[in-house]
Amino acid sequence: MIPKLTRPEYSTTIPSTGKKIKYHPFTVREEKVLMLAAEGADQDEITNAVINCLNTCISSPSDIDVESLALFDIEYLFLKTRSKSVGELISVRVTDPDDETFTTDVEINIDKIGIKKQEDHSPLIKIDDEVSVTMRYPDISFFNTGVNLNTVNSTIEVVGKCIDQIIVGEEVYNKEDMTNEEVLDWVEGLSQKQFNEFTNFFNSMPKMSYTITAKNTNTKKNFSVTLEGLADFF
Repeated sequence: MIPKLTRPEYSTTIPSTGKKIKYHPFTVREEKVLMLAAEGADQDEITNAVINCLNTCISSPSDIDVESLALFDIEYLFLKTRSKSVGELISVRVTDPDDETFTTDVEINIDKIGIKKQEDHSPLIKIDDEVSVTMRYPDISFFNTGVNLNTVNSTIEVVGKCIDQIIVGEEVYNKEDMTNEEVLDWVEGLSQKQFNEFTNFFNSMPKMSYTITAKNTNTKKNFSVTLEGLADFF
């Protein structure tokens, strides 16, 4: 039997926790699965390909649950793995927001893409003197739909999915011990001011972001486009 090649191992940290992990680059087999998923443009297939790839490539800790990680963690780890697998440079197609007839390909260095954090952001939301809520960050289940805060109903749904604990005085109510209906009913009972605190949480949470500046050769003017989330880099 032909001996298998030893893949190099790299280390990085999970953005949301700061915990160190070790990982291997993609194999050709894994890269093929990712390419087929991207070509098919099926969001579920892309999601599964990303999760399976990270599960295979992360070597330590062995018990890491990729699907429980924050979406921005997954996006970051995927790009770090990709940079060690097929190269640091990727080409993305961008369109001038002021001239949608102009599109161009821009090459960017993956290692320069990071997670942007706001200093005042916290997963603990204080409702009043007695009540606080701890939040979970959106996970891979939000990859297809994104964090939809466009309507009151969609925002309520997002908040309900991401509540981790409701703390009332010394009592702690865990999400696992409540039904979805109970959580949504509680959220709908908030005042508008209290509800806005949750919107602020999602708007200020860490995100993978990179701003590209390119030149429109038609207008001879530079324009900027900010890429956010894995879909923009996949």
